Formats: sequence, structure tokens, C-alpha cells
Amino acid sequence: MNIKNIFFGISLLALSGLIFFFGASFPNYVVRGNKLPGPKFFPFTLAVIIIILGAYYIIKSLIMMKLKKIPRDAALAPSDKITLDGMKNVIAIIAGIIVFVPLINLLGFILGATIVSAALMIILNVKVWRSLVYSVILVVVIFLIFGMVFKVPLPEGIVVAMFQG
Repeated sequence: MNIKNIFFGISLLALSGLIFFFGASFPNYVVRGNKLPGPKFFPFTLAVIIIILGAYYIIKSLIMMKLKKIPRDAALAPSDKITLDGMKNVIAIIAGIIVFVPLINLLGFILGATIVSAALMIILNVKVWRSLVYSVILVVVIFLIFGMVFKVPLPEGIVVAMFQG
């Protein structure tokens, strides 16, 4: 368990290094000589958070190994065996990601994201009515944040464009 956490922490540190490497090419945002947070801000902020989490996993695991204590959650940890339900979930999520882009291009972001997120939640054993409510809330929040606040154009979809004329 502790070795896995150390490797996970190292993976997080490597991921944040990649974010810094590729994010360094993003342009600076300068208005009237003032340097403002631009396209680099969000990925770099995430990278710093990922570094902190990676360091936490590594340090916690090293301390636990040095003290030779078993973590409290070790008894609750799931088995490392591959199960049919686990494989079903992985395949469903991969299929959902693959279907998502063509679906939002066809139906638009709001309808496509609602369908995909509700379908994934149903497959992952969330009750139907809850999955629909959660999906609508999720899509509305994403639309408000990105569509209204940040003014990011979200796909309207071919079907919606046909009905609009």
C-alpha cells in the first residue's frame, strides 16, 4: 500500500512537471504594461496543487514505512483483484469519453453532456432519478461558469442548429 502511494506521488510530480513544461509556451497576458493572469494561470495553479498532493502522498508513505504502521484505511481497501464490475465500469467510462465528443457535436453541449453523464451514472449504479438531477445540475453549473462567466462558446450541435433555422 505504501509503495503504491509513493509511486502515485511520483506520478503526480511527473504530471505537474509536464503541465509546467507544456504550459510554459502559453503566452503572457499584458494589458497596458500590466502583467495579468493569463492562459498559464489555471494550469499552473493546478500543477502547484498536484505537486502538494504528490509530496503529501510521498511523505506520508515514507513516514508510515519508517514507523512500520499499517494505515487505518488498509482494512477497508478494496482487493487488488480485477472484477467483472470493475471492468464494466472502466469500459463504460472509456466508451462515454469516446461517445461524448461526437454526441455534443450532434446534439449540443447541454443535451449531450446531460445524456452522457446521466448514462454513466446509471451504469455506475446511481438511481435513475438521481442521475438525471445530478446531470442537469452539473451541466447547468458548467454552462453558467464557462458559457456565461468566461464566455467560452460551447457546441450548439447540428440538430439544434437545424431547429434554429
